[in-house]
Amino acid sequence: VRLLVKIGVKSVIDFSKTLGIASPLNHDLSLALGSSSMTLLELASAYAVFANQGFRLDPYAVSVVQDPSGAILGQNLFAPRQVVSTETAYLITNVLEDVIQRGTGQLAKSLARPIAGKTGTTNDYTDAWFVGYTPNLVVAVWVGFDDLRSLGETESGAHAALPIWIDFMRDALQQLPEIPFEIPENILFVNV
Repeated sequence: VRLLVKIGVKSVIDFSKTLGIASPLNHDLSLALGSSSMTLLELASAYAVFANQGFRLDPYAVSVVQDPSGAILGQNLFAPRQVVSTETAYLITNVLEDVIQRGTGQLAKSLARPIAGKTGTTNDYTDAWFVGYTPNLVVAVWVGFDDLRSLGETESGAHAALPIWIDFMRDALQQLPEIPFEIPENILFVNV
């Protein structure tokens, strides 16, 4: 909340829009506590910007439509745009790697891959989620009821959503090469 006071609510909302968040966000300090709702697709798309080193791609469901002879009838062409600097994307990834190494996402270490991510739990345990990524795959998991019932007091993002994410990623990552998060040249590590 103190950081939000320093940088301003409008700046955070503007940055969120840059990442692809289109849902209305609260214009007050409760924004820092996760008081606004958004879709899982918006979250996955926003996290993909960090995995893609600052480049944003609009989500799509169908990449190509062909007729029986193979002629292309329609196609989604990739139009990546750099919306945050490579350095900013890496710094956020580095912070989210700590969630896996030392925080609420530690179960994901069992995959033995470079992973960044964030758990989330809403008031009264009505929603549990985990959004995580490797350098080549972003996956978001949400667990909850449509009628806003509580999942139960132990069903946090780390306990309800993260295990589902791990099960999916265990299989999905077998098809992808293991690569590290690329550190931009302008990043300098210092001990504080």
